[in-house]
Amino acid sequence: MKIKRIICLILILFIAVFPVIAGSCGDNGKKTDKIENIQNEENNENNADSETPPEEEVDAKEQYNPNFEPVDMQGYEFKVGTRNDDGAYHGGAAAHTRDIIAEKENGDLINDVVYKRNVAVEEKYNCVITMDSYSENDEAATNKIVEKCVKAGDKSYDLHMTHMMMGTDTAVKGSYYDLAKFPNIDITKPYWNKGATDGFSIGHKLYLGLSDFSFSTNENLYCIFFNKVLIQNYNVENPYTLVKNNQWTFDKFADIIKVGTIDLDGNGKMDENDQYGYISTASVNFLWSGGGHMMAKDADDMPYLDFINQRVIDIYDKAFAIVNSENSYSKEAHWHTGNTIQMFANSQGVFYGNQLCRVNELRATEFDFGIVPYPKYDEVQDRYYSYVDGHASMMAIPINLPNPEWTGMIIEEFSFLSYRDILPTYYDVVLNVKMIRDEESIEMLKILFDSKVFDTAYVMGGGFWTMWLDNINQKKTDFVSTYEKQEKSVLAAIQKKVDALFALE
Repeated sequence: MKIKRIICLILILFIAVFPVIAGSCGDNGKKTDKIENIQNEENNENNADSETPPEEEVDAKEQYNPNFEPVDMQGYEFKVGTRNDDGAYHGGAAAHTRDIIAEKENGDLINDVVYKRNVAVEEKYNCVITMDSYSENDEAATNKIVEKCVKAGDKSYDLHMTHMMMGTDTAVKGSYYDLAKFPNIDITKPYWNKGATDGFSIGHKLYLGLSDFSFSTNENLYCIFFNKVLIQNYNVENPYTLVKNNQWTFDKFADIIKVGTIDLDGNGKMDENDQYGYISTASVNFLWSGGGHMMAKDADDMPYLDFINQRVIDIYDKAFAIVNSENSYSKEAHWHTGNTIQMFANSQGVFYGNQLCRVNELRATEFDFGIVPYPKYDEVQDRYYSYVDGHASMMAIPINLPNPEWTGMIIEEFSFLSYRDILPTYYDVVLNVKMIRDEESIEMLKILFDSKVFDTAYVMGGGFWTMWLDNINQKKTDFVSTYEKQEKSVLAAIQKKVDALFALE
């Protein structure tokens, strides 16, 4: 009996230790042992639970399963057109293509769950998933193909993953189907983003949409990074606590960035060689995070201009004061990164505003960092709002399909499976293990992902938002007068697109 107990204990220990031993084989030397062991355990083919969401989460989401009956599509080619990932825009990380295709399992968590999703769809419907991708250096390349094929009466793609604003330009030419009426697609399901539907629809017609099939869209959300070491050194209030307590507001943010501004080189001039409370990019974030907008919708889902009101003016004044204060580095406030990403990586900023995808360029930082949404206007505001950069992949279905029913079925299946199986991996494993340095950021990321907002005027590519950026960058305090000078021409350009979309059959 004693010998049997010893043998049982040995077997239990072996079973417990074996995945770690097996997972540690093939160490690439690039990450800490702790993270390597966690990820390798999760990559082990025999550890299926690590690549699937918890059972109760699957059960909760299963109620939205479209439950299509298997259809023999006799090898039908379901073709997706997209941009590739060759630009520097994403910080060297895959973006557009990984939503769609995984050639084989390779141990990468996202790759493998995408691969399994695709195999499940191909086997259920006897179809083949293919992809055309074109250089990001010409972001309209796939749009040109769609428009050319539509004009010739030929099929281009079953699904077009397009730049937001370029997709709108293609839509007004009558090149896309109406997603709201497309067979086998239900845009009311939770895996179709309501914010995108509200922002893109015109008179209840929807030519661009967003489902969890395009999960990389989350990386184009704007957020604020913070240096945890500097936060502690300057005894700054915990940003996580402020967010959770509904105290993360414009005024609070303006107050706490007053610390951390230092003339590091002692030359009496503040420039890119010094340290700041806030490193700013794309100051237009404040418009939406403060609950403002450029266009609203009436009861018939028709957009109308609602830009100049007291709320927006107050948001502009506060954003102007934050971005142009002596505590902010705002040379690149107009757009994107410039040298700002390197400045933050060099510990030259307590806070840094940019897109979530920039986290890929911050993995090698020696300090721990956290992530929070942009602040609210005040504590009365209902929730946090985060705008999605136009570069994100939106979804459209080009016309001239041989079998719209099959196309809709596959897109809906992909969207549901991405919602059920891929997002838990994307949120809880990839972001939380590879990118974020603390457990509290998990909650912040979920708040961020739930905060997406799409403004019809921005979607249409109108110049109102660039007007906002230019004014702040040029330190013009009178926003209203600038707006009044440009209102007629900008509104006319937007209205032309709105009318064209509404006129489509």
